[in-house]
Amino acid sequence: MPTASTLIAAKLTVPVSTGQDAIWQIIRDLDKKGPWSIPDIDGETNKAHFDTLVDYVHRLRAGGYVEIVGTLPKIGEMTPTNLYRVKIKTSATPRLRRDGSKAPPSGQLQMWRAMRSLRQFDYRDLARVASTDELVIAEVTAKTYLHRLSDVGFLQLLKPATPGRADPSPAVWRLKPSMNSGPLAPKVMRTHFVFDPNRRIVVGDPSAAENEEQFR
Repeated sequence: MPTASTLIAAKLTVPVSTGQDAIWQIIRDLDKKGPWSIPDIDGETNKAHFDTLVDYVHRLRAGGYVEIVGTLPKIGEMTPTNLYRVKIKTSATPRLRRDGSKAPPSGQLQMWRAMRSLRQFDYRDLARVASTDELVIAEVTAKTYLHRLSDVGFLQLLKPATPGRADPSPAVWRLKPSMNSGPLAPKVMRTHFVFDPNRRIVVGDPSAAENEEQFR
């Protein structure tokens, strides 16, 4: 049985293509071929709710990232299906509110950006550097994220924690250069594995941590 510290990198074979990163990548791929529809996106995702796709495309349209360029022929009493094209081409996933305004980055993304900028850090450093006026990262959240990434091989331990002393100190880490894969944050999924959207692979053993707290 693999241990939690074992690094396992495999091509994605589990259904995680439901988040905005995956949906935006599908939209970009479809747009290279011409106009596309929401049902086209639905055909490329794994178990994404159709309403989720409708909502995200609505946000993209409100934000000016996509535009309606036509409709498919109406069949019977069915509502005509809109055809879209990407208007603003960007590799970075647009994160938008319902009105199309930009949403703040997620906590995981803020922590990933902080890790990439720091030479070394403990969980308190990470929480402090990753926090913004819009989103404050709790120390327990930073500690959990560090543990998850260290379990699957993203981090190098520079100094072990020294608990139980008069002046205890937390573990000090650094992001391994080989695991600094890109600007997108590795995501701790609901199924307890880490998905690296930069390399589009699952990292770690999905069964390694079955009962730990999830965070978004």
